[in-house]
Amino acid sequence: MTDIVCAYCGKTTPKETGAVIRARKLGAPIYCNRTCAGLGRRNNKTTEQKKEEKRLYDIEYRNKNYDRLKIEKAESFKRRYDPEKARIQRKANMHKYVEYCRQPEYRAKKIGYDRVRRAKKQYGDFWEAGLLLLDLDCEIESRISKYEIRSLNGTLNKSLQRKRMDGRD
Repeated sequence: MTDIVCAYCGKTTPKETGAVIRARKLGAPIYCNRTCAGLGRRNNKTTEQKKEEKRLYDIEYRNKNYDRLKIEKAESFKRRYDPEKARIQRKANMHKYVEYCRQPEYRAKKIGYDRVRRAKKQYGDFWEAGLLLLDLDCEIESRISKYEIRSLNGTLNKSLQRKRMDGRD
């Protein structure tokens, strides 16, 4: 037995020599009992600090293992998915979804979303210019009617259109 000084409370206590030599070799602190060992290993962090550290760790872990996690989630979904249960669940919640879709805030958001989506599909990388073009067309159409445009171009009725096409103008 060897006398040691507890790293937490400072009391002198006898410990087995093998345990003392092993702890010194590892550079680990030596405690007098389990209570002091538990208290000595505490990091004295608040719950908020621990949660923030965990949140940051999770973000880093997900970024590092993105591909593997995506595959595992897809396989897990395939194992657990039951189309009949999903259909029943969707049907049970349909009234909530219909009510949500009727809200004016949703409709306004959906109109904007659809507009951008269609522009991206039609114009690709130049979707923003496409949106500007659509806005410009709407502005032009709001200032002059189709009747006025046709009368200015001389194509108000079919006979005028035919004369213009034939070059008899």
